[in-house]
Amino acid sequence: MFTIAICDNNKKDSLKIETIVKNYMDTKLIPFRMNTFKSGEELLDFHDKFDLVFLDIAMDGMNGIQAGKKLREINRNVKIVYTTSYHQYCIQALNNVHAFAYLEKPISKVKAQLQLDEVLRCIQQENEKVEIVKFEIVEITGEGRLESKIKNFYVNDIYYFEYINRKIKIKLEYEEYFFIDRMKELAEKMQDHNFEICHQCFLINLSHIKKIKGYEVFLDNNEKLPVSQKKSADFRKKLNKFIQSSI
Repeated sequence: MFTIAICDNNKKDSLKIETIVKNYMDTKLIPFRMNTFKSGEELLDFHDKFDLVFLDIAMDGMNGIQAGKKLREINRNVKIVYTTSYHQYCIQALNNVHAFAYLEKPISKVKAQLQLDEVLRCIQQENEKVEIVKFEIVEITGEGRLESKIKNFYVNDIYYFEYINRKIKIKLEYEEYFFIDRMKELAEKMQDHNFEICHQCFLINLSHIKKIKGYEVFLDNNEKLPVSQKKSADFRKKLNKFIQSSI
């Protein structure tokens, strides 16, 4: 389902965007969920990932550029379309936050629909490049027997791998699976998918890292994992390289 947020402290502007988006999505027969927010703080407190955010720049408290930077930390794939009455802020928004686009107020229905076309086209192209990996998962059946089967995983759904008692745990957002492997061989297999070892027991998906502080790495699912002192410098270097290539 396509997820959309509208963040604007002007109720009239927010309602106009909401109406345009709803009519567009209904016409295209695209299932979607839309949430509206009156401030950047309210948007960030929602703790959800959106595919597309219409974000006003000039808001009380946290402005749209500040909110956009924090959104990028949480979800690098979010498409941010800025809305503003102040043309001079647009270049700053595009350069500092790497926004997808901007719309000047009053919002034009035609221009908004064109941006929606572009966003959907971009997301479709990204989905066509979705990476899949296979592992032979070990599970316990209802009869208490061990059973192994091949299972496909979307790479971006995997947060990390953890070595536990001679088994590897695959950590997804809401699920965990186990398989037999060695961490060294697994790291070599997953290196092309932007996974790096931060600790002898953890192989982490760099795209899910929110920040690194001291010898801990914080993920966008609110988990934190250890970074070994021995691997810290090399891991930070690889993370910085990945971030620069993602911008």
